Amino acid sequence: MDVIIFSGQSNMQGQTEALTTISEVPNCYEYKFIENTIVPLKNPVGEDITYSHERGFPLMPDTDFDLWLTTNLTGSSCYGNTNMVPEFCKCYSEITGNDVLAVHIAKGSADIATWDNDSSLYTLTAKKSLVAIKAAKEKGNVGKILFVWLQGESDAIYANSRDYYKDKLRNLKNALFRDIGIEKFGIILVGRFTGDSRDDEIISAQKEICQNDKDFIMLTEIAEEMYRNPKYMNPFVSGHYSAKGLEHLGHIAGMSLAQTVLN
Repeated sequence: MDVIIFSGQSNMQGQTEALTTISEVPNCYEYKFIENTIVPLKNPVGEDITYSHERGFPLMPDTDFDLWLTTNLTGSSCYGNTNMVPEFCKCYSEITGNDVLAVHIAKGSADIATWDNDSSLYTLTAKKSLVAIKAAKEKGNVGKILFVWLQGESDAIYANSRDYYKDKLRNLKNALFRDIGIEKFGIILVGRFTGDSRDDEIISAQKEICQNDKDFIMLTEIAEEMYRNPKYMNPFVSGHYSAKGLEHLGHIAGMSLAQTVLN
C-alpha cells in the first residue's frame, strides 16, 4: 500500500459546486485521524480538525467563514462536494497496480508560512501522516510515501516573492523528508488566481524548484489553461475549480505521479 499525503489550501481542500459521485474507489482508502480508522476512499474527503485536534465542523453554505477559519486547523471538502483526491488515487492505483492510502490535510486561505516547521498546521501534518503510516503498516506492507501539494494562491495575494516562496517550500520539503520519510514532493502547478504579475512569482518559484531540486516533481502545469476554460472553474466561487475541473486535475496529476513511480 502506497501512502499519499495531499496538502495545500482551498483547491486541495476542495471548494467545488457539486457532488459528482460518492462511489468508493477500488483498492483505495482514506485515513481518518479523529476516529483513527482506514475507510474506503470516496467523496467527500478530508476532516475538519480543530486546533486542539478534536472534531471540527464542516464549511457549509450557511457557515460563518471567519468562525470556521479560526476554529478549524484543517478542512474537509467544502459543502460536502467533490474533491480531486478520489480521481487522483483511482488513476494512480490503476496504473501502478498498488493500493493507496490517502491522507488529506488541507485548509483554505492558508499561505505557505502556515506550514512553517513550528506551526500548528505542520505539527498536525506530521502527526496525522505518521499515525496513518502506522495504521497502514498494521494492515500490511507500506510501499511509497509521497506528498502532493496544491497551494500558492494566498501567497500570490500577499505578493510574496519567488525567493521567499522557494525558501519556504524547500524548508517544508526538508522537514517532511526528515519527520515523515516522504520520498518525493509532487507539485500541481498553481493557477493564475490574482490575474497579474503576483502570480508569476509563485508559478516561477514552483517551476524553478522542480527543475533544480530532484526531491520535487512537477506533476502537471495545466492549471493556467484550465483557468481560461469556464467548464473547469466553479461558477460561484472565483478562482476555484469546479467538480469537473478538480476531477480533471486529479486525473492528470495522478497519472503523472504513477508514471514517475514506475520509472
